[in-house]
Amino acid sequence: MEKTIHITESESDTIVIERLKKALLVSENNFKQLFNSSPVPQWIYDTASLRLLLVNDAAIKKFEYSAEEFLDMTILEMAPPEEVQQLMLYHEFMKTTNEPFSVMGLHRKRNSEIVLAETTYVNIKYKDQPCVLVSSSDSAEKIKLEEKISSLKVNRQQKITLEVINGQEKERDQIGKELHENISQLLATAKIYLGLARSNGHPGVPFIGQAEKILLNAINEIKSLSNSLVPSTLKLISFKQSLQGLFETYLVNKPFNIELSFEKELENLDDGIQISLFRIIQEQLNNILKHARAQNILISLGLADKISLSIKDDGSGYDTSANHTGNGISNIRNRVALYNGSVEILSAPQQGYTLLISIPYEKNNKTKTYTNILVVEDDMDDQEIIARAFAEVAPHCNITWLNNGGMLVDLLPSYPDKELPSLIVLDYNMPLLNGVETLKILELDKRFNKIPKIIYSSSSQNYIKNLCYSANAKAYITKGITMDEIKENIQEMLSFVQSDNL
Repeated sequence: MEKTIHITESESDTIVIERLKKALLVSENNFKQLFNSSPVPQWIYDTASLRLLLVNDAAIKKFEYSAEEFLDMTILEMAPPEEVQQLMLYHEFMKTTNEPFSVMGLHRKRNSEIVLAETTYVNIKYKDQPCVLVSSSDSAEKIKLEEKISSLKVNRQQKITLEVINGQEKERDQIGKELHENISQLLATAKIYLGLARSNGHPGVPFIGQAEKILLNAINEIKSLSNSLVPSTLKLISFKQSLQGLFETYLVNKPFNIELSFEKELENLDDGIQISLFRIIQEQLNNILKHARAQNILISLGLADKISLSIKDDGSGYDTSANHTGNGISNIRNRVALYNGSVEILSAPQQGYTLLISIPYEKNNKTKTYTNILVVEDDMDDQEIIARAFAEVAPHCNITWLNNGGMLVDLLPSYPDKELPSLIVLDYNMPLLNGVETLKILELDKRFNKIPKIIYSSSSQNYIKNLCYSANAKAYITKGITMDEIKENIQEMLSFVQSDNL
C-alpha cells in the first residue's frame, strides 16, 4: 500500500522560502568567489554611510590593509586629504547615472604611499541596499605606454619636419641651378651683346636684335620656372587655360607637339585635385622631355563617374617588364594614391608610352562642401600635422585655427546664423577652458546646438570620454599616431558633417 504525503500550504511556503535562501546563499558565495578571484583590486561601499562592506584579496595585497582594517574604514579614508573633495564629487555623480564611470584617481596605501589608478565606479545592489562597486587598475603601465606614444609622436613630427626641410632645400637647390646655370647666363650674354652694340660709337642693330632674342628666352625661362613652382594661375584663370600656359613653356623651342582633349566639367573640380592633376601632367611632360624623344603628345582629361587622365606619346617607349622605378613615375603614383586612384602604363620599345590614370569621383561631391570648420588646438605641432591631413583628405575645407576654448567662446557669437561653422573640433587639454568646459558654455546658446562638436584628444581614458559625452560632444576621437591614422581621423570627423547635411 502506497504511503501518501500531505503538505499543507504553510509547509509548502516554508519549503519554497528555504530553497530560495539556499539559492541566494549559493549565489552570494559564487559572487564572493568571483569577487575575490579578480586580479584587480575591488571594494564595495554603502552609498549612505560610505563605509566599506567588502574588499577582495587583490585590494588587501595592493593597499596593505587587513580585511578587518578595511571594513572599519570609509572610502574617504582611502584617499589622500587633497583628493577627498574630488572623491565626494564622484560619489554624488554616481547618484545621477546608471552607467559605469571611470576616472583617474589617487588612493592611499597603509604606509601612506600614494597610488595613481584608473578607478571605475558601478552602482549595484549588495545585501538589498544601494552600494557602489569600485575597481582600481594601477595606471603605471598605462602611463608608460602613453609616454611611449608621446615619444613616437615627437619622433613622427621630427621626421615630418625633416622631410619638409629636405623638400624645401631640394626645391631651393633646383631654383638656384635654374637661376645660375640658365637665366643668369642668358642675361649675362644679353649684356655682352648690348655692350657690343654701342662699342663702336653708333648703335649696332644686329647686336641689339640678338640681345632682344636672348632676353625673350630669359623671360620664357622665368615663366617656366614660376609655373614649375606654384600653379598660381589656377586661382586667376580656368583650369584648361592654366594647362595651356604650362604647355607653352615646353613649346618655346618646339621639342614636341601637344594636343589637349578637355571636358569642361573638370573646371568644377576642387582646387586640390586640379593642382594634383596639373602636377601629374607636368611631371609626365618632364619625363617625356628627358627620356622619350617624342614628336607628338596627346593628353586627354575626362570626367564621368571617375576622373580619367591619359597621356600618350610616340617616343621610344620601353619594356614594361624591366621594372623601371624612376622618381618621376613614383611621384605620380604617390599623388594618385592620395585619392585612392590607379595608375596603368602601356609601353613597348619603339612603340611609344601611354600613362593611364583613374581617380574615383562622385559628381554630387561638390555639393558636400565643408566650409568654415573651426579647429581649437593649442599645440602648434599638432596644428601643422592636422592641417596637412585636412589638405590631403579634404582640400576644399576652410579651416579656422584657434589656440584655446576661450578664443572660441569669444569668437563664435560674432558669426551670423548663415555663416556658422559646419563642424567644431576641440582638443581636450587646453589652457583657459578645456574641451568639456568649452562644450558646456556653448550649450548655453541654442544657435550652436546643431553644430557637430568633436573632441580630438591624445587621451584614451574612459572617464574623460564620459565627461565629454555628458557635455553633448558628438564624438570623441583619439588622435592617431601615423599620418594615415590621422587622415582616417579627419574622414571620421567629416562623416558627421555629411550626415547632418543630408
